[in-house]
Order: sequence, then structure tokens, then C-alpha cells
Amino acid sequence: MKLRAKKLTEQDAKEASSWKYSGDYEIYNLPSWDEMVKQNYSLCDELKRNRFTAYLSEDNELMGFVNLLDEGDSVFFGIGVNPIHCNKGIGKEIIKLALDDCKHRFLGKSIILEVRTWNKRAIACYKSQGFEIIDTKIQGTNLGIGEFYVMKYIEE
Repeated sequence: MKLRAKKLTEQDAKEASSWKYSGDYEIYNLPSWDEMVKQNYSLCDELKRNRFTAYLSEDNELMGFVNLLDEGDSVFFGIGVNPIHCNKGIGKEIIKLALDDCKHRFLGKSIILEVRTWNKRAIACYKSQGFEIIDTKIQGTNLGIGEFYVMKYIEE
């Protein structure tokens, strides 16, 4: 599938906030838009939303988004994929496009992401695109304490 990148708009962010994952992945469901605004989520802040890129299908369906946060020596890579398109290769395509963008915008910086250690589906996707596990850490989240792998993109 051919995807098109564009700046993530407020409308795109509102749509993404309505996505509902099932099973173990429900942990990734976002609160309502109004609740996200109250809690000052990055998706709701116009300035912070500038870090986000939306990826649309040829039919202009929002397939996913990426957040690239410049942290000085590295870039933090965050991704969201529309749950109705998970396990179909869309995540891999988005990652590939976002990595190309990231390498051009943040020349020479390491690209890092964090993923819950139980999320085998995402870990396999990230590994297939050149990320490797470099560390494990325990950290607090909005949902309590979680165990995460820190993964780094390794240039080929």
C-alpha cells in the first residue's frame, strides 16, 4: 500500500484518540479527546503536535502516525497504528517512511524507542526495520509501573 505523509492535524489527532485496540493491546487506548485536553497530551497541543506526522492511505484514511521528539543526542521515536490495520504490514511501512524522514531531519542522531516487553508483535515489527534491544527498564506510566525494552535503530 502506498502511504502519504503529512502534518498531523487536530482532526487527525481526534480520530486517533477514538481508535480502540482489543485484548492485551487495550492498554494503548487513549482517553476521550476532552480528557486528553485536560491532561495536556501532546496530541492536543498545537505546538507539540508539530512533532507528529500522519500517514494516510490513497483513500485519505488515517493509517497511523509517528512522533519524533528531538532529545539532544537522540530522537525518541513513537508510533501509533490504526488498530483495524494492525498485523497487515502497515506499521512496517510507516516505520520505513518515518526512519527516512528522521535520518534527514536529525542527521547523525541515534533513533530510540521504548516498547513494553510483552508486546511481541511490536518488537518483531521494530526488529524487522533495524531496531535492536539495548536495555530494559522499569518506569512509571499513566497506567502504573511497566517494564520496557529500549530499542535503538542500527544503520545497515
